[in-house]
Amino acid sequence: MNTKLYKKILKKITPSKKELLGEKKTFEEINEKIMKIGGSHARVEWCGSSARGTHLHNDRDLDLFVMFDKETSESELEKQGLKIGKNVFRGQKWEKAYSQHPYIRGNYKGFDVEIVPSYIIEKGNEKKSAVDRTPFHNKYIKSKMSEQQKMYVRLMKQFMKGINAYGADLKNCALPGYAMELIILHYKDFDNSIEEISNWKIGQTILFENAKEENTKQFKGAPLIIIDPVDENRNVASALSFEQFERMIYAAQSFIKNPKEKFFFPEIKKAWDKKKVKQELTKKELLAIKADFPKKILPDLMWGQLRRYLKKINTHLKEKDFKVTKNTLWSNEEKVFFIFELENLTLQKAKKITGPLASDKENSEKFLEKKRKILSGPQIEEGRLVLEIEREDTNAKETIKKFIKTCKTDESEGMIICLRKAKVLEEKDLLKEYKGEFAQFFTKYLEGKEIFE
Repeated sequence: MNTKLYKKILKKITPSKKELLGEKKTFEEINEKIMKIGGSHARVEWCGSSARGTHLHNDRDLDLFVMFDKETSESELEKQGLKIGKNVFRGQKWEKAYSQHPYIRGNYKGFDVEIVPSYIIEKGNEKKSAVDRTPFHNKYIKSKMSEQQKMYVRLMKQFMKGINAYGADLKNCALPGYAMELIILHYKDFDNSIEEISNWKIGQTILFENAKEENTKQFKGAPLIIIDPVDENRNVASALSFEQFERMIYAAQSFIKNPKEKFFFPEIKKAWDKKKVKQELTKKELLAIKADFPKKILPDLMWGQLRRYLKKINTHLKEKDFKVTKNTLWSNEEKVFFIFELENLTLQKAKKITGPLASDKENSEKFLEKKRKILSGPQIEEGRLVLEIEREDTNAKETIKKFIKTCKTDESEGMIICLRKAKVLEEKDLLKEYKGEFAQFFTKYLEGKEIFE
């Protein structure tokens, strides 16, 4: 055990007594407000990592669940929940957010607070809505976890933050804090957890108490399956992408070889100067799309749409015979950049296509009947019909431009807004955008290293 290193990290990430008292005082204040508001709610439950004592220093989040009897109709639950939330944040900054039903979240005296209406149920798997199981997470973790293990959870959270693999939102596609609490419960401590993670294989399964192997069948294909101990039909790691799963394993292996503070607190690397970036770009063929992040779409919903669109363009370029060697996207939730690294930015007009065996009369006729501009052929090579045809799209920049135009009819409202003023950038244009947070991201992209390397 790296006791000295862990003590140093824990000193930085453990909330102070003052913070804990502030959280408790704020909860009590909001709780009193809510219970004075007219309605059929029975009580307020403080949930999340701050309620369980596994949160990190300066994580000022309070997840408050307003509990209603399960006989309350969904429309009434929604109506009363929104009324309570708006009342709590009167005079403060707030917004409407969505889980299975809308709720209010906002800033209350420096705390990010969510006011979520929820049903009172007997067991997590009896839920009427997705949020109903959350209070059971609280009870489970509090009943099972020792004070020492809470410290291990903090180490695990900071480790995952440090390697960029924390957060089940669609921006990060990684693990929620609850998953890390369960990992520590399952593997007992931080060191053992890291050791086990370093040996994970695709389809890794973590089960608790009465969960059965058959519960995992419905999640076949997921890189990691953590069956929720309060709901056997839920995989707590459902948001985890294959890339993030592999990143966690690789980081764990690297940490075991050389345990350093940078895994928890990576160095903030200075952006390269423009001269060096320009020099690096001479070795690559890059195109980018610059777009706007929609203001009226919830970020978590928008990140999912952005990722899907990145894949769509990537697939379209490949279908048009452009070889994409690397692609990524970046956003500060104001601007969006989709970046594509290609083998070539232009293609020959002529494209060779190989058909069926010349002796295959039926398929040969179908092959030759297809509408396309034939430049030469047919001729026979190694027994098969061969044609040279004219490509419709030979310029990658123009191909992307044309594809963006289809967004007006083929995409969601969020992407239509996002791409309304979109521009396709060449390398010289990217250099003009090279500043601030984007410059740091683009330096990391060009360097091509994990932040813990």
